[in-house]
Amino acid sequence: MRMELVFQGFPGKLARGYMGWSAVVYVETAGTRILFDTGGPGKRSDIRSRLEELHVKPDDIDILVLSHFHDDHVFNFDYFRRARILLHAKEAEWVRTDPDWFPVPKFLYPALVNTGRLELIHQDMEIAPGVQTLHCPGHTPGCMALVLRAPDMPVTVLAGDAVKNISELATGKVALSRDDEASARAIAQIRDLAEVVVPGHDRVLKVTPDQIVATTAIRETIIIPPGVADREQARYLELVIEPTCLPRT
Repeated sequence: MRMELVFQGFPGKLARGYMGWSAVVYVETAGTRILFDTGGPGKRSDIRSRLEELHVKPDDIDILVLSHFHDDHVFNFDYFRRARILLHAKEAEWVRTDPDWFPVPKFLYPALVNTGRLELIHQDMEIAPGVQTLHCPGHTPGCMALVLRAPDMPVTVLAGDAVKNISELATGKVALSRDDEASARAIAQIRDLAEVVVPGHDRVLKVTPDQIVATTAIRETIIIPPGVADREQARYLELVIEPTCLPRT
């Protein structure tokens, strides 16, 4: 099984709003090509070029899995014109109730339905060899993860925003959840299953009996154009979060 980070999530937010820099993951197993989430508006110009670096074209994707219906995870679904599109039935039911919550791009749901390729997941199931859906309600009612199992890799959970960052995985305490208790149960289930977790907005995390370990750093760069802060050249603001670990509580 092949797993590649198309984009790594970032756990920061702004004083004036949220960044929405979420993880996007490519999985290939037994000839089936899967994309987990699509990123938000800020990744619209980059996602196709990033896939090309991985020698993947949008029309190569067989299955597009949407972890939940927030704009930073579903915004670019229309690039994948051949893919079956999987969304949990509980998520679709919730979106159809017209929820008044800022991350939900309600205008996109009719377009998603009109593709004729939307398939609603009613119970956990294997969607390709070694790839199983996992319903993880809490952040949203139909939040859905993927569990990857193969002899050549540790058991890996692509968590979406069921687990947004290292702190949530370590403590079970979450922010921006529709149901905190359901989120805590989902996180406990993921910790029991996984050796590795790809969260929605953080580094890849290793799960040990007593710790959650982020073995890599995150580096992002904000570029201020020439003439704004400096007459002659651009200014680069480096955002760095170093490797770390937290005790499981």
